[in-house]
Amino acid sequence: MLRFARTVRLLAALLAGVAVLAASAPAGAATDKAKPAAAKKPEPAKKAKAAPALPAAVFAPLLTGLPKASPDPALVGPTLGAAPTDGADDPTADPVFAAFQRGLWLTAFAAAIPRAEAGDPAAMTMLGTLHETGLGVKIDQVKAAEWYRLAADRGDREAAAALAQMYVEGRGVKPDLDRAVDLLRAAAAKDQPGALFNLALMHLRGELAARPGEDPADLLGRAADQGNVEAQYALASLLAAPGNPKRDAAAAARWMREAALAGFEAAEVEFALMLANGKGVRANLADALVWFRRSALRGNAIGRNRLARMYAAGLGVDPDPVEAWKWHVLAKRQGLPDLWLETRLADMSDADRRRAEAMADVVDGLAAPPPAATTPEDALAPAASPPESATSTPAAEPAPARP
Repeated sequence: MLRFARTVRLLAALLAGVAVLAASAPAGAATDKAKPAAAKKPEPAKKAKAAPALPAAVFAPLLTGLPKASPDPALVGPTLGAAPTDGADDPTADPVFAAFQRGLWLTAFAAAIPRAEAGDPAAMTMLGTLHETGLGVKIDQVKAAEWYRLAADRGDREAAAALAQMYVEGRGVKPDLDRAVDLLRAAAAKDQPGALFNLALMHLRGELAARPGEDPADLLGRAADQGNVEAQYALASLLAAPGNPKRDAAAAARWMREAALAGFEAAEVEFALMLANGKGVRANLADALVWFRRSALRGNAIGRNRLARMYAAGLGVDPDPVEAWKWHVLAKRQGLPDLWLETRLADMSDADRRRAEAMADVVDGLAAPPPAATTPEDALAPAASPPESATSTPAAEPAPARP
């Protein structure tokens, strides 16, 4: 839920940024497929068409109206950069980072102290991280800020980004937004992805005055190129926004897919919507169904609602009222009702409705799965050997085909 609340605030910032971009666009700038009014010819009156089976916005994004969690930090980002991927086997790996990645916090702490005292900024950043997070040592935000400051003064971009976060939140230091911005800019100048993302977010919120070299889309693009998932999602949302004069639906779909493939929850839903609607990518209801299902299985209310609609209407899958009602019930329990689904499935039998609700209880962990059906032949067969692990996880969802 914290992730969802952060997503809602991120989209609010993006919408505010789009309004600014639209206001600053040259007068008379062309929009998508816009034509001069004089070139249009009056069209003859047409007969009203029958109402479609689904409402026009059946797959429209719906990222508002859900219960919000308590506020989380104004800025987001890691406190430490990427460590070696396999420090245990790489003889050239930094021993401090190798110990950190293997979870040997005390070893990392002990190895970092002499190096930090000798002036190594990376070791100072490590000590700041350990004190900030309480890994191997007691949490001490003041000491964390001190180590970060020493490392940032020596040019360490990770320390600068982490210390900026502390100044924003007032952890270990007095809140100081101006100091935080200076640190973010210093880290962004060295392409620290979290700093790039946060600077872009502050510009989109209107918290910073325009400045040469700090175009939000450019900042997000630099962070996205380095694999920052939140930046990929934000950039995709910005490029897809209807009011953005630099709108690019195809690029938006590419970045949304990258974020979805990385497991960013909101991106999974949004990319499924793009596939369902053919926005920036060729329409593919079968792939959209896979992405909606991935999102639904992880508990996203919007993914569950849209999956229910696909089962109800038979889009990308054979119609299945029971499956549709199951996912509708799960979304409704999370605060997302749907009058269209209620009306569409009004003719379900009471037995099917109860069966769907029982299936929803299993998904929610409120009931145990029903026992597997047996046949007379099964009763005569020798007992099967127990599975290797009673807690084995189900097979993963098939990966959607890349458009």
